[in-house]
Amino acid sequence: HANEMAGRLRCGIEDCGYSFHWASTTNQLFPVLPNTVMEALSKDFLFSVQTVIDDTHTCIRLVTSWATPETAVEDFLRDLAGC
Repeated sequence: HANEMAGRLRCGIEDCGYSFHWASTTNQLFPVLPNTVMEALSKDFLFSVQTVIDDTHTCIRLVTSWATPETAVEDFLRDLAGC
């Protein structure tokens, strides 16, 4: 379930036009986001900063688990698309 939810996140993030700092086939994802998008998402979602890419972009770490609800993935992707 964790990997399935991560796969949905991965596809949705890519569909929004964002790339990943490191490729991952596990339940951990490392998308690179503009800082403005990261800050907007941080108001409603928990994630950690993995590394600063440059003055305007940051790589965050997203982790799914056996308990990640599908609605959480859908909510994140909806908000990401709206940024």
